Amino acid sequence: MSGWWFVIFLGVTLIGVTKSGFGSGVGLMIVPMMTIAAAHVPSLGEKATLPLMLPLLILGDLIAVWQYRRLFSLGIVKKLLPGTLLGVVLGGLLLWWFENQQANVAAALIRLEIGFECVLLVALHWWRTARGLGETVYVPTPTASFAVGGFAAISSTLAHAAGPIIALYLLPQRLDRQLFVGTCAIYFFILNNAKIPAYYASGLFGNVSFSKTAQLAPLLVVGAVIGFGLNQRMNDRFFSRIVYVVTFLLGWYILVDAVIALVRIRSGAGRA
Repeated sequence: MSGWWFVIFLGVTLIGVTKSGFGSGVGLMIVPMMTIAAAHVPSLGEKATLPLMLPLLILGDLIAVWQYRRLFSLGIVKKLLPGTLLGVVLGGLLLWWFENQQANVAAALIRLEIGFECVLLVALHWWRTARGLGETVYVPTPTASFAVGGFAAISSTLAHAAGPIIALYLLPQRLDRQLFVGTCAIYFFILNNAKIPAYYASGLFGNVSFSKTAQLAPLLVVGAVIGFGLNQRMNDRFFSRIVYVVTFLLGWYILVDAVIALVRIRSGAGRA
C-alpha cells in the first residue's frame, strides 16, 4: 500500500477529531493534506478529494450532533440559514463553472479573501483583548449573520473551507465550548447535506466510489471519540485560545497558498 494512503488515513481521523473536539476553524489543513495525498494514489486522483470528503464530513457532523445533542443553539443556526441557502446555490454554480475552466482565478481570489479575513479578525480580537476591550459579548445583526452564512456556504461548497469563518462568527459570542461545538455540528450537518445536489450536478461524485468512503468511515469514528474526550478535558478559555491561534495560522497558510496559485495562473497565461 502506498505511503500516501496513511496521509489520507490521518486526514480522515482528524475530521473526526476536529468535528467532535473543536467544531470548526481547526480542520482546514485536512483538505490540502488529502488533496496532495490523493493526487499520488492512482485509484483516486486530486479531483476525488472533495467528493471523497463530503460523506465523511456529514458522518462526522452526525456523530457530533449525537454527542452534543443537548448542547447547541438552534437560534444561531436559524440566523445563518437564509444566507447559507443562497450561498450553496451560488457556490454550486461556481463549482460547475470551475469544473469547465483551466484557470480557477475566482477560486484563488476567494481563498485569498478568506485568509485575509482570518488574519485580520483574529489580530483585531487580540488587539482588543490587549487593550481590555475584548470582554464584550458580540451580538451579530441579521445582515451580518446573512453575510457570514452566505460566504461560509460558498467557501464550503468550493473547498470545504468554511470552518474559520464560522469560528470567527461564534467565538466573539462567548459560547461555552460544548455549546460552540454542538452549534457547529448542527450547522455543518445542514450545510454539508445541502451541498450534495451541487456536487452531483457538477459530476464530482463520478471521481470516487462510495465504497472507498465507507471503508474510511471507521477511522473517522475513532477520531470522533478522541475529539470528544479532548473537549471534555479543556476549559473554555484554553479552548478559545486554541481555536483563535489555529485560525490565525491557517489564515496565513491560505493567504500564501492563494498567492502562489494566482502566480502560477498568471505564469501559465503568460506562456500561453
